[in-house]
Amino acid sequence: MIKTRFPRFLFAFALAISGCSIEIAQPPMETPTSPPDALVSTQIPVTWTSLNLTGKLVYNMGAIEDDNYIVRVLVLDLATGKVTSIYTAPINAWVYYISVSPDGRQLIMSYSPPPQEDPDVVQALYIMPLDGSQPPQLLFTPPTREDQYIQTEWSPDGKYIYYAHVNYRFPEDPHRRYPLYKIFRMAYPGGQEESIAEAAYWPRLSLDSSRLVYISVDPFSITHELVIADADGGNAQEVVISGSYVPDIKDAPIFSPDGGSIIFSGAVPVPPQAYQPNWFEKLMGVRVARANGGIPSDWWSVPVSGGTLTRLTHIQASSLYASLSPDGKHLVSFSGSGIFVMNLDGSELTILVPNLDGFTGTVSWIP
Repeated sequence: MIKTRFPRFLFAFALAISGCSIEIAQPPMETPTSPPDALVSTQIPVTWTSLNLTGKLVYNMGAIEDDNYIVRVLVLDLATGKVTSIYTAPINAWVYYISVSPDGRQLIMSYSPPPQEDPDVVQALYIMPLDGSQPPQLLFTPPTREDQYIQTEWSPDGKYIYYAHVNYRFPEDPHRRYPLYKIFRMAYPGGQEESIAEAAYWPRLSLDSSRLVYISVDPFSITHELVIADADGGNAQEVVISGSYVPDIKDAPIFSPDGGSIIFSGAVPVPPQAYQPNWFEKLMGVRVARANGGIPSDWWSVPVSGGTLTRLTHIQASSLYASLSPDGKHLVSFSGSGIFVMNLDGSELTILVPNLDGFTGTVSWIP
């Protein structure tokens, strides 16, 4: 189940989502973080040679270094196994969600700067060049410190940035079980914010940028629905799912390459337990919203018109997020256990990057 807590630093960091009217015509503003270090590269064994994979994976992950938890944005060359660090976040900063522009030149991220650097920003959208030549720049200033932004995606045609927002303090309602998530989009560059969907998150576009899929969440219950709409949010319709088992918790949807089905992460049939914040999170007053945080999940598929559900994997992993290969033949998945690749039907599942130690992140597959 996706529950909402939000860590400002160390192990507890992760996710938040959309809302509030903002004008976004101003140019990006540079975050006060120091310039990036020189790019550092390492080498990992290419254990997936038989799959003939090409292109690069762009992903974020964290590790403990000198008793500090450090988050980096990395690029893995699938042909050579070369891993290049293009950005290292400062101590007590966090990169939750990243997405690469269709032209492969820019990276947009949900980023939490160190508290001492920008006390007015908890989690916002930042943009940086994919070559790592400049540090992240704030895309726009949130209306208040409580407005937090997450789950940001480029439309495949490069014309829009879609993102989700949440304000944990508004609207106040003791009966709500979830915060009020919202999805927005803005034309890039120089666009203004457009409201797309309320009580919704996980926006993702079809490859032709004509349709949007997202998860609708009733803030007063645990109801998660798959919804397909026009790119501007119009004509929204629930994807009605049938089968002997239908996951209550659905996350991270993505269109298949042909647009005929939706692949999504869904909880497996194991009785879920309600999340309770730990002592550290209570002490710090932090919140995290995590996809499938700690809940065993698998990849599922359903036709866009609705119908019988197909279970693609039997991995029972947490924090699943997927990206399609440029040729549309494979799907790469970020999970709390590692990054793996598989065919679209779930076969030939192969680990690429193991041992992520439960880190929550995303991955983009670029040519």
